[in-house]
Amino acid sequence: MNLLLAGLEIIDSSSQSVACQCVTGCAAVDCGDHRVESLVLPARWDDCFSPLAALLDRPWDAVVIISEKAGDSISIERIAINETDVSQKDAIGRRPRGKLIEPAGDAGYWTTLPYRELASKLTAHTFMAVPSHSAGMALANYTCYRMMHELVSQKRGIPAGLLQLPRNRSAFTEEDLKRFISILLETLDPRQLSDDSLEIDLQRLSSRMRS
Repeated sequence: MNLLLAGLEIIDSSSQSVACQCVTGCAAVDCGDHRVESLVLPARWDDCFSPLAALLDRPWDAVVIISEKAGDSISIERIAINETDVSQKDAIGRRPRGKLIEPAGDAGYWTTLPYRELASKLTAHTFMAVPSHSAGMALANYTCYRMMHELVSQKRGIPAGLLQLPRNRSAFTEEDLKRFISILLETLDPRQLSDDSLEIDLQRLSSRMRS
């Protein structure tokens, strides 16, 4: 499969971004027949989405933004909302240009990641992960909303969404990176998703036939 990982830098330039270390490290892992590319997004309102927008029209099977927020678990965000925190300054001290991300856009976009399965598999492999109902209104939500809006505009029905790592997490070890990217590839592989969908449809059909 072709997977794009985009790591969002943190506003505090004096600290290392674990999200960016994660995506660049995952892209360096030998993933066999899978193709994994990484991208670093600047922590700036005006151009955090631009590097990702330039690559979105390529034939990706899945796109995942990885960021950081306060908490003890990896948050798999269920929704990105069309709103920004206008008091939130970025890495160069600027605030967002307006409260709405896309004035004519939908109120929100649901993730297309299989978030329950992803949370379960990550947790089973020692990465505590939970579905989250709020991505906040800062840069991570902004970038995810812009991505989902663009994918909908392109009529691209691929798995896409936002994962937020605990802000106080230590850097990923080489073994961590191998396990993490392996779980993402296994869960997001379109061949696996198709098999799962077929299995569910067959179960529903069988249930209807018995009734």
